[in-house]
Amino acid sequence: MKFLAQRKPQRNDKTNTKRQTTTAAKIMTATLLLGSSSSRAAFAAATASGLRQRGTSSFCQSSSAVSSLGAFVPTRSVSALALDAIHPSTPLVAANKPTTSFSPHRPLAFGLEPFHYRSSLTRQFSASGGSSSGEESADVALEHQEKKRYPTLTAAALADTNLSSNIHMYDLPPPPSDIITDLEPGRRIVAFGDVHGDIEALKSFLVIAGVMDPLSSVEEPVWSGDNTICVQCGDILDRGDDELACFRLLTSLSRQARDAGGELILLYGNHESLNTVGLFQYANNGGNLEFERDIGASIDAALDSNRWRLMFAGNQASRWSAFEPGGLLAANLLANMKVSVVVGRTIFVHAGLTASHVDEYGSIEGMNKAARNWILQPHHGEHDYVGTYETVAEVVESAQKRARGATKKMPNCLGGGTGEQSPVWMRNYSSPNDTVPKDPRAQQLIDEALEKVGHGVQRMVMGHTPQHRINAALKGKAWRVDVGASRGVMHGRPEVLEIVHGGEGEEDAVSILTTDGEKVDSSDRQVVEMPL
Repeated sequence: MKFLAQRKPQRNDKTNTKRQTTTAAKIMTATLLLGSSSSRAAFAAATASGLRQRGTSSFCQSSSAVSSLGAFVPTRSVSALALDAIHPSTPLVAANKPTTSFSPHRPLAFGLEPFHYRSSLTRQFSASGGSSSGEESADVALEHQEKKRYPTLTAAALADTNLSSNIHMYDLPPPPSDIITDLEPGRRIVAFGDVHGDIEALKSFLVIAGVMDPLSSVEEPVWSGDNTICVQCGDILDRGDDELACFRLLTSLSRQARDAGGELILLYGNHESLNTVGLFQYANNGGNLEFERDIGASIDAALDSNRWRLMFAGNQASRWSAFEPGGLLAANLLANMKVSVVVGRTIFVHAGLTASHVDEYGSIEGMNKAARNWILQPHHGEHDYVGTYETVAEVVESAQKRARGATKKMPNCLGGGTGEQSPVWMRNYSSPNDTVPKDPRAQQLIDEALEKVGHGVQRMVMGHTPQHRINAALKGKAWRVDVGASRGVMHGRPEVLEIVHGGEGEEDAVSILTTDGEKVDSSDRQVVEMPL
């Protein structure tokens, strides 16, 4: 029996700085309005402490509500509305005029303090036809009528535009069931952990798993897994530059897998949850620019305007419009992702499950249904795709309502925060890395969870907490498959968990597949508590 030494994963410098950014954000209180004198003071204090990072969005949490997504309020001011990328010298254009001078490749205008944002925003907003004093021009009144042309910004609303074909690149077929137990002996099940926007790491995972032809490209991947069932355990988003490319690769293979008799299933991670409610503090500039290039520029062209960006108040309009409930990728992608699935004798989830999670929804199916119902519907009335706002304050208030509306109705299975026992946030079974969990209740919690799930489930597979190697804890019931492979995390060596389904009365064969082509027996990756 081999024992894994306890080592603490080290994130790279960029990620360490982003973690500091989050710490700085916690200094501020969630009840402060954007641009207020007290929020400016808090922001200045965070800056003085040397924790603020330029080039990323920052958000605040109240100290008493760090673990509640519902308590998050965006406090990164509007960066001249940033309009996430519109140049300060480029006035916003009316909906019936083409946008000619907008460049999605311009670096985003981050790094200014809130009071600078507000004064700059006022100048831009006035230049674009809005008023910082509340006066309404004839042009704005006309745009109030034009607003009715675009009641919602969804794939269906833009079906007759070029954007529609772009959106279909992210079509994800739903699994045939949330509980897949009718498997023939010898059926392969493979799983891997967090990707975090690293397309090369993702390709390595898929090739190691035997489900992607290594000679095919990430732009035109070829499924090679026959009837294999592949589960990606969440956190495709954030920390990397190729998040949308990763989704395109995975959804393409998922469609091919279905045709070949296999499946490729995507799970929600906590970073998908954060993105759905406009929390982008872990996004890279490169990733944001990818959204501008692949999503934002297409919306500009489809609407013949960039004024739709106003309603997102400078908070990554292209990213937020794609992932918010009812957004561009809600129906075809996010609604078909799962919080948890059972395949054979294994349950898969991003961070972990407890019996209470299952009790809350009555079943795994009930949990996934709650997530699907939530992501399909917008939870606010703040759609204004022609940008008919009259004042800066109105823009900011609208964006806050947008965020609060979504977080207020977010189901608990997607919510939570650092330290919370949520299916996408908990670390009771996975921390510390590479050793026995420190929670003394962990064994009891996982035993109760597996019994509550039923269906003969014997093990739980999770990502979320970076390990140096795939390993199992808690008497082999907690398989931790996040190896920090993304360059935005640890740039660890990709590994894949393989489970070959056993027939009736037979045990499953569990192995770890490595980049060296090695197949490691599960008995060599068990972590146990050493007697004193």
